[in-house]
Amino acid sequence: FFLAPLASPSREEMARVVIENVDGEGLRRSKARALSRKLCVAGLFGVPFFWVVHLWYFWPEVRKPRGDAYIKRNAVGTMAAFSVVMLALVVWMFVYHVGGKGLLGDAFERLNISNVDLDALLQGG
Repeated sequence: FFLAPLASPSREEMARVVIENVDGEGLRRSKARALSRKLCVAGLFGVPFFWVVHLWYFWPEVRKPRGDAYIKRNAVGTMAAFSVVMLALVVWMFVYHVGGKGLLGDAFERLNISNVDLDALLQGG
């Protein structure tokens, strides 16, 4: 959804345009877009923290009224995805810790990590 490329500008336009980042450095548009895409994909592979880093790193560009649309779209999409993941985590923590056995029944004991017999697990039996 947020990884789809926009209409491609010419190579000359891509080389000329500089994208601002939080370091104060400028990145060529092609490199900035590639980095933006990599940070989005890294978050999809189970590291949602990269989505926050993505927004932080490109924040100066995101704040610009006429900033790069591709990077803005990726930043907004990754923050939406991060919000959903964090909401799911908080809901799960609330259900597990507050609801406990009363809410989860027998599944609570199966999910309780403190019930794992590490000696038997490490010895293969």
